[in-house]
Amino acid sequence: MWLIENKFKTVGQALKDISKIFKNKGVINPEREVEILLSYLLEMNRSEIYLNSDKLLKNEEKMKLEKMIQERIKKIPLQYITKYQEFMGMDFLVEKGVFIPRPETEILVEEVIKKLKNKKCPYYLKVADLGTGSGIIAISMAKFIADIIIYASDRSKKSLKIALKNAQKHKCAKKIIFLPGNLFEAYQNKIEEYSLEAIVSNPPYINSNDLKLLPEEIKDNEPKIALDGGVDGLYYYRKIIKESPHFLKRDGFIALEVGMGQAKIIKELILKEDNYRPNVEIFKDYSGIERVVIAFRK
Repeated sequence: MWLIENKFKTVGQALKDISKIFKNKGVINPEREVEILLSYLLEMNRSEIYLNSDKLLKNEEKMKLEKMIQERIKKIPLQYITKYQEFMGMDFLVEKGVFIPRPETEILVEEVIKKLKNKKCPYYLKVADLGTGSGIIAISMAKFIADIIIYASDRSKKSLKIALKNAQKHKCAKKIIFLPGNLFEAYQNKIEEYSLEAIVSNPPYINSNDLKLLPEEIKDNEPKIALDGGVDGLYYYRKIIKESPHFLKRDGFIALEVGMGQAKIIKELILKEDNYRPNVEIFKDYSGIERVVIAFRK
């Protein structure tokens, strides 16, 4: 107890000392990670943490903080410790066994929303989200587009459970139909042919042989099925590109997030199928990497 009582006496001391610990253990951006941990622990936003830097920490808070520090040092992803990740200005629940949302996926969602808002439909736009994970894509579309029904599928029961919780949290569960199954298997006898305005997906795209090269906190914690894209990383893209025309309306589109260096290859795969218009669009992420490919059905 003496050690706990004399550790991290104040919020300000915790910020300083834990940042040093994280830096010494090779944690990238240690200051920001400590802010997130303290925000989670104390239920404060970033500015409130600094405004309360002289606040004394309770022993119970110190013990919880110590536990979180030890987990992070063991390379447990911060999102699995705090159980949340921000995306499109919203907080999403994430747990171990569910893929952690990445900020670059916002590019995919933003471009899809722009295109869907330009579409005119007498009733509801019908859209599919293949491999919904924690539900970030489906829920973001549901929040930003009024008249929409989204069919969100995943082969992971845990992911679907978390996605439903997130949809309920953001009060849009009535606009999303969650379906178990891998890719289009989930939609058999559920969605009519040629009825969708868009099919959106951020599929696994890492080459199977490269999985072992991933950072420890990713390869040892995040679900392999959400990472492994097959021998060349393109397995799921081939299936989506081949099967999506059966579900898309004429002028409907597929929107795919892709890995570094994959955009032009995937564009070629799309054009080879000859079901899509030749003007395939490619969008870059915040780092200038070609990250999103969108193609309209003929």
